[in-house]
Amino acid sequence: MEEWKARVYAAYAEVPAPGSGHPGNQARRRAADRRDYARRYGRFLPRDKTAPVLDIGCGTGGFVETLRSLGYTNVEGIDVSASQVEAATARGITGITLASAVDYLQGRAGRYTLITTFSVLEHQTRAELFELLDAIRSALRPGGTLMAVVPNAKGLFGAHVRFADITHESSFAPGSIIQICHVAGVQLVAILEHGPIVHGLASAVRWAVWQTIRAALLAARVAEGGDWRWPVFTQDLVFVARKPIDGDIA
Repeated sequence: MEEWKARVYAAYAEVPAPGSGHPGNQARRRAADRRDYARRYGRFLPRDKTAPVLDIGCGTGGFVETLRSLGYTNVEGIDVSASQVEAATARGITGITLASAVDYLQGRAGRYTLITTFSVLEHQTRAELFELLDAIRSALRPGGTLMAVVPNAKGLFGAHVRFADITHESSFAPGSIIQICHVAGVQLVAILEHGPIVHGLASAVRWAVWQTIRAALLAARVAEGGDWRWPVFTQDLVFVARKPIDGDIA
């Protein structure tokens, strides 16, 4: 890792990303994060609550904590930022290791049913990206799932996310997601918006307003380029891919 990037990661817990998390006291923020995680990603989680899960770039352990609150008993997290790992430990979240993903995954071939990378892939150079994806594919069980959140270059505010963190190396669009999944040998399952989740009146209003805005954006995209495919306009996007089972075509 380059020295400048290590310096930034070392201060991650002290300088959180703009707009991250929920406002309010810590207990309410953690509860809201758990609620949002469960509603956003629940349908892609393993049915088997003992399935091995790894959260790469787990930060202060929010998703690890969510999975355990849902009854998952075999969850690990890793992060390259010592301050983030220390913050997770201070929150009482165990099973989180300070490590680079590629190093950590060596010797863990075929171990995991689910690997998550939320706001991780954009920190990699092109060479690092494919090295990491190859390591993830190797560490997944056949039929295992990769779930990722990345900055959306097609999004209305995609440039904001791309440049909000000095360690970001790239952003993605549906076309580049299709490319990297094909090259990495995983089957793309879904590309989804990372938009508002309805959990009350205020969020329902936000959701309704966003639907109006995205309809206008889709109309503009069709008018400009005749392209109605992959109407994902949120500043981040979610993609889900699976490691092929023997006999499948990636």
